[in-house]
Amino acid sequence: MNLIATCFVLGLAGGGEGARILGLFPIPGKSHLSVTSPLMHALAKKGHDVTVFVPFHTGFNASNYREITYDSIPLDKHGNIMDYLNMNIFLAHIFLYYMGTLTTEMALNTTGAQALIKSEEKFDIIVMEQFFNEAFLAYVHKFKCPFVLISAFGPTATINGIFGNSAPYSYVPSEFLPFGDRMTFFERLENTIANLYFDGSRKYYYMPQQQALANKYLSDTGKEVPSLEEIESQADLILLNSHHIFSTPRPYMENMKNVAGMHLKPSKPLPLDLQQYMNSSKNGVILFSLGSAMQSILMPDDKIKALKGAFERLPYDVLWKWENDTMENKPKNVRIGKWLPQSDILTHPNLKLFITHGGISSLMETVYHEVPIVGIPLFGDQRRNIKIAESKGYADYVDILTLTENQVYNAVMNVATNPKYRDNVKKVSAYWKGEMNHPLDVAVHWVEYVLKNGGAKLLKATVTEQNFIQYFLLDVGFAILLLLILTCILIRKTFRLLCRKSRPKMTSKKNN
Repeated sequence: MNLIATCFVLGLAGGGEGARILGLFPIPGKSHLSVTSPLMHALAKKGHDVTVFVPFHTGFNASNYREITYDSIPLDKHGNIMDYLNMNIFLAHIFLYYMGTLTTEMALNTTGAQALIKSEEKFDIIVMEQFFNEAFLAYVHKFKCPFVLISAFGPTATINGIFGNSAPYSYVPSEFLPFGDRMTFFERLENTIANLYFDGSRKYYYMPQQQALANKYLSDTGKEVPSLEEIESQADLILLNSHHIFSTPRPYMENMKNVAGMHLKPSKPLPLDLQQYMNSSKNGVILFSLGSAMQSILMPDDKIKALKGAFERLPYDVLWKWENDTMENKPKNVRIGKWLPQSDILTHPNLKLFITHGGISSLMETVYHEVPIVGIPLFGDQRRNIKIAESKGYADYVDILTLTENQVYNAVMNVATNPKYRDNVKKVSAYWKGEMNHPLDVAVHWVEYVLKNGGAKLLKATVTEQNFIQYFLLDVGFAILLLLILTCILIRKTFRLLCRKSRPKMTSKKNN
């Protein structure tokens, strides 16, 4: 146990006991809330007065914990994610902007959001998710207190920009590209173009939309909300659901803290019928789930048919997260369930492998429980996550767009029968667990650190205050260039003067 965890356990890290904390987590996605809510619950357990704005109840109850909920529409109801898969990376990013604007306005145009902006409450700190919901930064301006950001993913280009973190395009790939840190020339070219496009479109296309939403819904004084970009640049610290075994090596600022795995919970016994099913499987069980944002029933018929055909040929039983009570032409070795206790199933010794979409939280649960993977990524950072898992030797990648029955069957049989996949995931898991130091405790510590110190000024780099010219030393470069030019001119003039003085005078001889 390191010093941070020791201080936390002894109660020395807290400071500010009983502080009033506001959590802002408007994204209508269960995977997001599964990462952020454990932190808020833990802060309440430490004795803080916690208020959270969330799309639905988390199931946690305490006298010092209050949830402001709203009637949200799940992300998959806003459009078929399969349509998103057919977009190129540039159109896909515009789609994310559209979804972010849509879901943010949906959350702001609610009684709870309006009551909160007009309230006379006082808060000591705000904890807010950073994910296409920037209009909520207006609450930071309203309550005028320090604030901590939290990301359900790792460091993104946006987060790097907010905290002035160096992320060279030469070896830090965009979160939306399935590249490692050793990119070819064309991958580095694509990475550069993509990042420049993302930065430009965010600043000049997306952020004005979020600013308009803030002005429309969150201006309690009738005046326009100050620049959201300026407000977010004042963030004291960010908690990242990340670790380098799920990413590639890269720089981190001091106020960027990895707390990967803080959502992990002790396993619970499986429901009796599911426990009997897992125990009685002769050859083992395959778990198949595409997460909470994508429903299997929404996949194209040809993809469903290919999966059924592949599963029917397997010598294993298959647990399939399927959002209907029945499945047409269901293979005999397939059992369906609208909801499956994923984390608890992953701990069962009879589980052979997990077919997953590669969401970072699911990936962490899988690695923690030492289960090999067949990855069928859908969108966002999932392709990169599975590619990194594949490079570390515990996953096989299957492209959803070109998925066939044989591809799925071969990938499952390869991972299930080749011991290297399980051996590699055990090695990666052991490495991660060896470095894990109670990530939820660490996350609570850093929130309380900001509370105790009224911010995290000592951790913030000056780069967040520098402009483009200062950051890239353009003024210094210009000064050096000017000095070199003046020096060259001076040397040239000096040389010419010396040459004239040393030239012999011409004398004429007179004839006698």
